[in-house]
Amino acid sequence: MSVPDLGATKDQIASLQSLPIPEHADSFEDIHNQLNEALTQVEGL
Repeated sequence: MSVPDLGATKDQIASLQSLPIPEHADSFEDIHNQLNEALTQVEGL
């Protein structure tokens, strides 16, 4: 098992400021899910 690549997640976080505020909640939820999945993978190493 490998360490997850969080580059896409970091890019998504960086691009939040360019999104309309009503879209922030969905983006936060997506980011949260990605980080949870990455943490699950790391904990399983």
